[in-house]
Amino acid sequence: MIAENIQNDWRKADLTEAEYAMLEWTEKISLTPAMCTEEDVQKMRDVGWAERDIVDIANVCAYFNFRVRLVDSLGLELGEAMVEYALEHREHAAELAAERGSAVPIDAWGLTQKETATARH
Repeated sequence: MIAENIQNDWRKADLTEAEYAMLEWTEKISLTPAMCTEEDVQKMRDVGWAERDIVDIANVCAYFNFRVRLVDSLGLELGEAMVEYALEHREHAAELAAERGSAVPIDAWGLTQKETATARH
């Protein structure tokens, strides 16, 4: 059940302070890496993450982001089901962000969600 809660909205899941900080940081790494600062890393330390843990978390997050960017850069096509799944979850993420008073970052090329999805087909 906790995995489902994390997938739907990790901010509403019953997490420890350390887990919450980790997910908050990895979201920032994924969406706005240039905005990450030493303060973000210090928050991880403050909730109990060791230096090795922090490096491992950053590496895993960076690896998965690398994989996505590599696949995208090669123009590999996704099945229609995967495109729909991604669009639904992006819309859900936008709704959750709106509830918090923020917004999901727009596509770097200024494309709409639909244009982004169809650009791959």
